[in-house]
Amino acid sequence: MISRRSLIAAAALLPMAARAGESIQFSRLPMVAGAGLKPRHIDVWQPPGSEGQALPLLLMHDGQNLFEPASSYGGKTWQVAEAVMALVAAGTIPPVMIAGVWNSGDQRWRDYVPKQLLDRLPPALAADFRTANGGDSLSDAYVGFLADVALPLLRQRHAIEPGKVTIMGSSMGGLASLNAVIRRPDVFAAAGCVSTHWPVFAPTPAAAPGIETAITAWLRDDLGAPAGRRLWFDHGDQTLDQYYAPFQAVADAALVRAGWQQPRDFTTRAYPGAAHDEPSWAKRVADPLTFLFKTKA
Repeated sequence: MISRRSLIAAAALLPMAARAGESIQFSRLPMVAGAGLKPRHIDVWQPPGSEGQALPLLLMHDGQNLFEPASSYGGKTWQVAEAVMALVAAGTIPPVMIAGVWNSGDQRWRDYVPKQLLDRLPPALAADFRTANGGDSLSDAYVGFLADVALPLLRQRHAIEPGKVTIMGSSMGGLASLNAVIRRPDVFAAAGCVSTHWPVFAPTPAAAPGIETAITAWLRDDLGAPAGRRLWFDHGDQTLDQYYAPFQAVADAALVRAGWQQPRDFTTRAYPGAAHDEPSWAKRVADPLTFLFKTKA
């Protein structure tokens, strides 16, 4: 499994080349700290011309991969700002503010993997995860950091619509987004779970039955009825994404048993030919954005 380690660069305001002759500007809250977690940057962007408006907020994981190629994994970004601008111009979604919370580098997996899922894995697999990553899941602290530290700080400094917010991420960030909606439904109303890394650690055939049982038990015990929440799931079929379809089917079945209905409460979409990387997510990010923020007719 590929480790997604990232470089941390300090800067207050950075330009990003979007297309020829254009520049995207984002501001940075540097090294925001949370109890028991490594500090990390939070990058904030909103569509040009929307300054001063109270905007819906999209909170995203792996913030270094969103806007700036110099900090992103493999030098490729989600191009999420460009996607938002195109959708706003088309009248598909309203202007949306994006806050990208950087990952913590070598503790990323511990921050993102839900403890309640890890605890339900077969003991040997859970032990392998903890050994390989230097300890237990920190997901409860991470969700608390997002809800009780990052969001209040963002609201102090930016014009954000009152009420609940939307959260999105890929791979382990897909699990973290779902976990945020489960753990803090008072704060998070919807989640975009892109290329969700359901296998947690080792997507091997031998481990699959135990992982599927853990997913079923986690969602059965902790998800609850939709109560107005909404979830987007997707995956490709190349590289790591080739393993995800059976696990996603197990999760979909668990959602249905919990009273979630497609497409009202959740949707799952497959993208043939798509891999597990930022260019693949950039190609389809308009789809979850539309599902999560589509302007009501």
